[in-house]
Amino acid sequence: MKNTRLLFVIWMLFLVLPQGYSQGKKEDSSVLGQVNGFLSKHVKLTAYGQFGYSYTDRKDLDVSQADNQFFGRLGMLILSGDITDKLSWMVQYELFTSQLLELYACYKPYSFFQVKIGRMKTCFTLENQMSSSVYETVNFSRVIERLAGFSGDVCGNQGGRDMGLQVGGELFKTSVDDYFLEYRVGVYNGSGLSMKDHNDAKDFAAWFTVQPVKGLKMGASAYIGKLNDDYTVVNDETGEETIYNTNMKRNRMALSTCYQTHRLTCRGGEYLWGKDGSINRRVFYALGYWFAIPSRLAVVAKLERYEADTAVSDSEMIYTVGGAYYITPKTRIMLNYAHFSYEKSVSVNELWAMSLLNCNSNNDSFVLGLS
Repeated sequence: MKNTRLLFVIWMLFLVLPQGYSQGKKEDSSVLGQVNGFLSKHVKLTAYGQFGYSYTDRKDLDVSQADNQFFGRLGMLILSGDITDKLSWMVQYELFTSQLLELYACYKPYSFFQVKIGRMKTCFTLENQMSSSVYETVNFSRVIERLAGFSGDVCGNQGGRDMGLQVGGELFKTSVDDYFLEYRVGVYNGSGLSMKDHNDAKDFAAWFTVQPVKGLKMGASAYIGKLNDDYTVVNDETGEETIYNTNMKRNRMALSTCYQTHRLTCRGGEYLWGKDGSINRRVFYALGYWFAIPSRLAVVAKLERYEADTAVSDSEMIYTVGGAYYITPKTRIMLNYAHFSYEKSVSVNELWAMSLLNCNSNNDSFVLGLS
């Protein structure tokens, strides 16, 4: 299996990297030259990797622990292209975990209708559908970590993805790039990153958003499903393991708002309700991101509250502040401080410094940089 994955990565690189050496050369009429010319126009390779340093200080009633580490979080290879002006495809592979995260085809005959089939991100919550390369903070919000198919969710860490069929589109154009209404509806196996479906049920998700004025988006989403397999989830605070069984109900609803200008982003925010079997969960976050120096220096603040079980006193508050320095429009180095406060007299302080290496091919050029 590892050899197969290695061959897949090598194939992706050799498929696209020759584009970088064709710049400035005359057009080659040979078969190989024609193939390379086609790839340079219709295939794009993007790669990015998040790496950095973290320091964690944990304080319980009688215990104080600290640890620090250098880390590599993501190593993404994304290969995408178009077959026609209406039919496209995308492959996304993660190097650190050796996982094929996404593989789908998309048919878009009209702006108001498109259909995707394959493995993709589920159309639930605003943040889950964003690329991790554009998150304003180092860490994901508890919104997606606990209720959108990442670590801490009852289905385990599935990267917010699943196998299925999804339709969507945009309606009522208001400007060159904006539409009043956007929608997505999907049906999925519920098996996440697993290629196998372990039950007869299917999961359903829907996401709708409106933009009444430029820059302001308000939306709602829902996810209705059942666990596709038995999963073991480890509690971050206690280390306790909980087993969730196949066919247990896993339902979610969310409300989202976001206001964005050239210098300011406010997601204020996303509010989620989740029901896992008989357990009700709630999570909320609000975020502000502002360029103090346009296109160069940004500051960020985020507030989160997570209730693992609304029937008991078991909540978690997270306060995050930090900044990002942009070397280029897609090049930034981030510094975040986060304070975690639990009701059981436990607190955690974390300091994160992270950068992201980004490579992409665009037509006949191959560009390397930090992001």
